[in-house]
Amino acid sequence: MVAAAALVAATGAKAEDTVKIGVNAALTGTFVSAGNTIHNGVKLAVKQINDAGGFVVNGKTYKLEPIYRDNRTDVNTAIANARELVDDIGVKAIWGTESHDFSIAMTKITNPAKVIQFTGNSSLGCCLTEDSTKPGGALHYTFQTEPQEFQRSGSTAKGVLTLLEPLLGYKPKTSVVFVQDDAGGQYLSSHYELALKANGQQTDLIRYPPETKDFTPLLTRVKANKPDVVHIWYNGDYVMIAYPQAVQLNVAPSYFLFGVDPGVWKERNLKSTVPITLSCVPVCWGAPPFQGAKDYFDQYFALGAPKGVQSSVSLLYYDYVGMFVKAMQAAGTVDDTDKIVAELEKMKYQGVVSQVPLYFNDKHQVTFATEVCLVMPNTSDQFKCAVEQPPETPPPGDPGG
Repeated sequence: MVAAAALVAATGAKAEDTVKIGVNAALTGTFVSAGNTIHNGVKLAVKQINDAGGFVVNGKTYKLEPIYRDNRTDVNTAIANARELVDDIGVKAIWGTESHDFSIAMTKITNPAKVIQFTGNSSLGCCLTEDSTKPGGALHYTFQTEPQEFQRSGSTAKGVLTLLEPLLGYKPKTSVVFVQDDAGGQYLSSHYELALKANGQQTDLIRYPPETKDFTPLLTRVKANKPDVVHIWYNGDYVMIAYPQAVQLNVAPSYFLFGVDPGVWKERNLKSTVPITLSCVPVCWGAPPFQGAKDYFDQYFALGAPKGVQSSVSLLYYDYVGMFVKAMQAAGTVDDTDKIVAELEKMKYQGVVSQVPLYFNDKHQVTFATEVCLVMPNTSDQFKCAVEQPPETPPPGDPGG
């Protein structure tokens, strides 16, 4: 049984009212691989809760009424969608988006209206502080459903280097981070580069423009640095365009492909003669590390969701539908957002994304581990995976957040 379905308190009860919630994420455009998972993760949670009879708040039974919007990977559309969901439809909470600047723009609409916003962007760490999330703060109604970036980067860097060393036959010492040059890429790489240095790497950072298709000139520059590992970040679709070109140019003896699931590697029958590491956000559907995750992905794909590069991202949104319902039940209201937020702030919730209960810190951020997998050379279905726990403190030079 997946977590969200366990929240129902009145099996077979007739719903008397609904609570409207919104989803604002890409179904078209360059972020569609991540965006469609937000839609489908929420859709599964809502289906499980409603099919089981809804949920009871203060003696009254409710069902969730989701309203889905495609932001088309366009910030102006994301803003327009958020205004419609908040001002015209009157949703109580919004899930999305998949892009940093889109999420920041939405907070300027959701917070003044006291609408709770669940977003997976770790780049919100730039702005979520004890002051901004306290009652009356500018981001009091915003919750980050992905760990702080120094935590994710730290566990990822450690996992990648640990898995690669036996296959390389030596301890890797030099790395190039090859990352998309946008707000998200700049924020993520600033933390990841420091995490690599904390793990003994000499690093270089080379950025590619968004929507690049021919990576040859920049990869030739990467090759000139003679790195032990090339780390390709962060949009999985573009990672999978850049990677074959890197192999063709023989850029490095090993690679890390961020946000690419082992399931995609297997489904596409991909093979590599050199060691490849992959990571998922947060756990891999192609190699789920525990039974609860496997059960979740079985039901997720049974709903019709595509087996995509970033399908695992759905877990950054699924658990928080159940958490939101539980907070309404504990607060005894579906309308008083301040009381619901107060319950979210003190809640420990056993979801799917982690084997230990989820909870938000005083900056409205969660913590959980990261799964990293090694693809055995010349195979498409042989993986060695590890669930790496996040570091407790940021590496030198990293302000945290």
